[in-house]
Amino acid sequence: MRTRLIVAFVVVALLAALAAVWFSNLIVPFYGWPSWIPGWVTSPVPVIHLLYKHHRGTMPHPGPVGVIVFCLAAIGLLLALITGVAVAASRRVLQPVRRLAQAAQRMSDGDLSVRIQPRGRDELAWLVTSFNEMAAALEDKVAELQRMEARARRFASDVSHELRTPLTAMTAVTDVLGENQGLTGDAAAAGRLVRQEVLHLNRLVEDLIEISRFDAGTAQLVTDDTDVATAVSGCLRARGWANVCTDVPAGLTVRLDRRRFDVIIANLVGNALQHGGPPVTVTASHEPDGQGGQHLVVAVRDHGPGLPPDAIPHVFDRFYKADTARARSEGSGLGLAIAWENARLHGGHIEAGNHPDGGALFALVLPLSRDALAMAPGGEPVTVTRS
Repeated sequence: MRTRLIVAFVVVALLAALAAVWFSNLIVPFYGWPSWIPGWVTSPVPVIHLLYKHHRGTMPHPGPVGVIVFCLAAIGLLLALITGVAVAASRRVLQPVRRLAQAAQRMSDGDLSVRIQPRGRDELAWLVTSFNEMAAALEDKVAELQRMEARARRFASDVSHELRTPLTAMTAVTDVLGENQGLTGDAAAAGRLVRQEVLHLNRLVEDLIEISRFDAGTAQLVTDDTDVATAVSGCLRARGWANVCTDVPAGLTVRLDRRRFDVIIANLVGNALQHGGPPVTVTASHEPDGQGGQHLVVAVRDHGPGLPPDAIPHVFDRFYKADTARARSEGSGLGLAIAWENARLHGGHIEAGNHPDGGALFALVLPLSRDALAMAPGGEPVTVTRS
């Protein structure tokens, strides 16, 4: 931009010089110079002495050398003067713009406290003032949203903890009702319904408490060397999912948090059983991560209709429903969100997509240390094809 401004100044100055030459050649010979123009402008004495040699009172034509020197000196002086003026003017114009660009870059990096000191009273100063007002309004709005989000999270956490004690008592009561052989008919059905709803509410509260730990940054890993095949089979056996097929190589040992890994697998398999179609399969292997290392891939696939393309980016959002017609979820609506947070806590992630042959496919990807890689047997890589 500075180069364009300098070129524009030079062009304007040269056009002005050309106009002055036309005026001197076409107007002055007939009308002369206006009387109000001083003589040092029209006939400067040093220039006359430089160009003309006086012999016996005469003033002959200037010599060719003098003309060339004069023209070159005039052109160089004119260009130097124009360039200096253009640089000074462009600096005055571009410096505020450069400061605005730097401030905007800092804002895009997350620094909403950036401000610019306005200088002068021109349009650029007005633009700087408008930028400061916009930055202040944006900072206030973001701060208010952060306060509202913090209050909402604190409220959910406080309510969840306050509900824990009465829910424990309600669970004990419903267990007694379920074991009471004297209840028959509608009373027995009501007792079973109450027990089911209490268990659902209990799970929701536990998931809210778990999410609040992630939001507060207090969730921590307790890692240990874990056999993946044993962990997967134990997860399925504890929940009675005997119809889930597994293909996990024996001896695949990874250092991870056993409890959180169990939560991830349980949520992924439970989601496949609830929303997908049989059979549900769980496979595990290790594969290159493209950066010279290896990672563990645990894939959970069902053979149902698959995920809608517009739902894939949101499946890990809290309380997200792919089927908006469902008025109430059978789960807490937080299972996949908790699985995602646990994977992220391990330094990994979960990929969601559809298998080329049909059905939804979720792949848990966790980094492998060198020690874990030395203990891991060979296996075929698992690829997730996104819709």
